[in-house]
Amino acid sequence: MTYEASDPQALPAELKVERAETGRRRRLLQQARSAGGLLLAVGLVWLILFITTDGVFVSDRNLINLMRQTSVTAMVALGMLVIIAQGEIDLSVGSFLSLCATVIALMESWAVLPAPVTILAALGLGVIVGLWNGLWVARLGVPAFVTTLGGMLAFRGISLAISGGNTISGIRGDIRFFGEAFITGPPLWLFLAGAMLVALAPLRRVEARQRPKDLIKVAAGLLAVAALAWMTLSYRGLPTPVALTLVIGGALAYALKNLVWGRHAFAVGGNRNAAKIAGIAVGRQIVLSYVLIGVLTAIAALMFVGRLGAAPPEAGYFLELNAISAVVIGGASLYGGTGTVTGVLLGALLMQSLSNGLSLMNVPSAYQNITSGLVLMFAVYLDAVAKRGGVPFLRQ
Repeated sequence: MTYEASDPQALPAELKVERAETGRRRRLLQQARSAGGLLLAVGLVWLILFITTDGVFVSDRNLINLMRQTSVTAMVALGMLVIIAQGEIDLSVGSFLSLCATVIALMESWAVLPAPVTILAALGLGVIVGLWNGLWVARLGVPAFVTTLGGMLAFRGISLAISGGNTISGIRGDIRFFGEAFITGPPLWLFLAGAMLVALAPLRRVEARQRPKDLIKVAAGLLAVAALAWMTLSYRGLPTPVALTLVIGGALAYALKNLVWGRHAFAVGGNRNAAKIAGIAVGRQIVLSYVLIGVLTAIAALMFVGRLGAAPPEAGYFLELNAISAVVIGGASLYGGTGTVTGVLLGALLMQSLSNGLSLMNVPSAYQNITSGLVLMFAVYLDAVAKRGGVPFLRQ
């Protein structure tokens, strides 16, 4: 006997129950990987770390330090979002950050060239590396995994060769601005006012559609702005890397949602063949995405060097894994076609909160790496479960 899917009444009771259970699991997964679910997860982790560190974790000084640390990972993860949304990957970002940081530190140690030249050189290097990776993937047809794995080894080797394996210091104040400076006074108030306007933006749709989901977004956004205001006003101000990350994240969110380029990026990851048939220049989209992550990684290198005041040879280790974790934890799929900037920022905050809290608890780095690896595996597992409709195990 056969049953028509279009006629629910014709289905046997067991199949009805199975479908209902699958739908329930799918909804739970969607809620867990939504911005609200991530906020709940971050809040729970913070509560646990608050208890286990006797309140040190939520001190003003540590929260500002946490935001600085998160900014580097989040900046790279924003570029990784566009890469993964198109069904690609970039394993070279950690090594490239090391190379870019080394170049910045060398140029600074010469104390001859002005800071704008150093900044332009870093951004230009990001464009070159992005073109290199993008052309290998999009034009020569080499899989992204292989291309960027080769880049990971090559860029790290170049960095060690030109630095001699030594830490390069001598970073001047203009570059340290990207990692150490604080925004205070009227500029800070303007920034917070702008953030509040962005948080209130969904209200325009509420009046027309009366969507409760938009009201929840507004409430969560205002809560985030309030938390940011509390942390910055109670300490020394808003760290420059945090401001840069939020501004670039906001611009990227707008571009992905409203510009043709952004819609094409998700279309390429959702169904590449259909995108080609629709006339989308898939190769150009992929190259542009690698250029974008190259530039964003160069900005992250400026923030990293500015914060440390030096370029150590071990810079960027495991950065690619942290960036991928932030993207996947934030709700994006490794299969491509989905992802949000808000989810990436919250995913980066969650990953860095775990690392920061474990460091405060004097947990050895080996166990921190184990924790990060398990979190990444669990996030990818949730992505796989969501891909197969909420079914937790493969049916052999």
